Amino acid sequence: MKTHHLKSILHCLLLVIPLTMAAQQYPTDYFKHPLLLPVSLAGDFAEIRPNHFHSGLDLRTDGKTGQKVYAPADGYVSRINISAWGGGKVLYITHPNGYKTVYMHLDAFCGEIGKFVHDYQYSHHVFAFDINLPKDSIKVKQGQVVALTGNTGGSSGPHLHYDIRYAENDQAINPLYFGIRYTDPVAPTIVGIKIYPATSTTIINGSSKELNIDDAKVTVKNGKKKTTRRIDTIEVAGRFYTGIYAYDQMEAGSNKNGVEKIELFVDGQLFYRYQVPTFMFEETRAINAIIDYPQYQRNRQYYILTRHLRGNRNHWSQPYRDNGYLLFDDSRTHRLEYRVSDYKGNTTTRTFFVRGTASQADNKDTLRNLELQGDPIIYYKPFTITREGFQASLDAYTVYENDEVVYSKETDAARLSPLHRITLKRHPLPPHQGFTVRLPIPPKVKPSLIEKLAIVCINGKNVSACTTRRDGDMLTAVSRSFGGFAIRLDTVAPTVKAVNFSDGKSLKGTTLTVKIGDNLTGVVSYHCHINGEWVLAEHDGKTATLTASAATMAKGRNTVTFTATDAVGNTTELTCTVLKN
Repeated sequence: MKTHHLKSILHCLLLVIPLTMAAQQYPTDYFKHPLLLPVSLAGDFAEIRPNHFHSGLDLRTDGKTGQKVYAPADGYVSRINISAWGGGKVLYITHPNGYKTVYMHLDAFCGEIGKFVHDYQYSHHVFAFDINLPKDSIKVKQGQVVALTGNTGGSSGPHLHYDIRYAENDQAINPLYFGIRYTDPVAPTIVGIKIYPATSTTIINGSSKELNIDDAKVTVKNGKKKTTRRIDTIEVAGRFYTGIYAYDQMEAGSNKNGVEKIELFVDGQLFYRYQVPTFMFEETRAINAIIDYPQYQRNRQYYILTRHLRGNRNHWSQPYRDNGYLLFDDSRTHRLEYRVSDYKGNTTTRTFFVRGTASQADNKDTLRNLELQGDPIIYYKPFTITREGFQASLDAYTVYENDEVVYSKETDAARLSPLHRITLKRHPLPPHQGFTVRLPIPPKVKPSLIEKLAIVCINGKNVSACTTRRDGDMLTAVSRSFGGFAIRLDTVAPTVKAVNFSDGKSLKGTTLTVKIGDNLTGVVSYHCHINGEWVLAEHDGKTATLTASAATMAKGRNTVTFTATDAVGNTTELTCTVLKN
């Protein structure tokens, strides 16, 4: 069988898989709702977030924390993850029917689960941890209170994040397929539709730039009077693709949530479909390849594109021919219709017309057609670039399309090492997965300070330290961003500042709070001791605070110590004498 025939068959299979999954019959009466509140969604499944899909539903909790969370079915606690970031306090329950449910941003764990968390934190002297539990070590029954809702981690307000996943591989599934009952009389809103040039020779209404169809206008002169009106027929010479930005609401004035399905019909034939019934977490960064990424960076409007980059191996974005590109070279007017649907089947349509006009020879902008300015990278092959001691190594499918890696170096006497910058020329998207960066240890650094070195990635004013390890005379790190790479020396210890208490003063309230921070590599460990005894300090990443209960403080004078340590071992200790009445 010829290779291109095999590829065609595989492509057809990929188109069928998501439709089958979307139509699959999930159990609709097995899971009870985890809250005793009317169902109101502050966020939908697979909404586009920075570098990832939203993996579940955000359920409103009446604007409050502390609402009871009920186990939706029998099962056992299979994992507990506590972090100052992301999901905050997270609970995983595995059920005997092959699914697991996940609850994020919790305020507290209840019953036997809460006791386990308390005992683990105090025996290991940690707040944050991530642990898998043996099967049936903590069993739960349907309707049992397992936690209280909160606002922990990266949450921007009180709510419950609720996932349903396959237990065997953590594949996320839209929870709305499991029989959650809610009302939604409002059809999706189409904010904008764009036409994009696919090549350097494509002309759209006389311009080589992208066009929002609502901005397509014509000016008519009648004597001295000029009138401008919007037109629905766009003239395009050359290959192009389209994009759409749409959102959904359960009722007027509610959150602008994601949509269930987007379809584009060309002259009555289905040309493109976008739908995300399920996804694997290792796939999720591919959303950067299916949206207008620069537009999303500017204003968080996610125009979903018909264009399919070949290194994007997802099953949600499905062009039915020509990788999502269109070419009308017949001088005819073609009818294009977008249909956008929500999970209740409410649908909004938008029709526009494109007329093909005479064009220059179609330039597909392959690497062979370009004058190379960098090193060619093939999306399905590993790639390594080495320049002046700097090395970056990328696995296959780290980029989404054949491209050029452009290298440049900036010297600066104030830096320990030059700034080595790598960027993609044609498709400046974030990498799909992390890649390895290696830099030599600067010879002028004293041996005693080598452990204080870190590789940093610099993009504009943003400087982020990569987790760095020493490998002989080299430093190695993994980065999930392209940009400039250099070595920085971090000898500055974290900051620890008291918020609601001071040395020699009486404590007002029932907690001790400090604000922590670090200038470069970040705080990786922290502790609180009251009169020499370790006490749990909860870390809130949003407010950069540690909060400890003062319940163990004795009446009179107490010695309170907070410590914070960064990724290269710099430590700050704050000790105060605090009075308790």
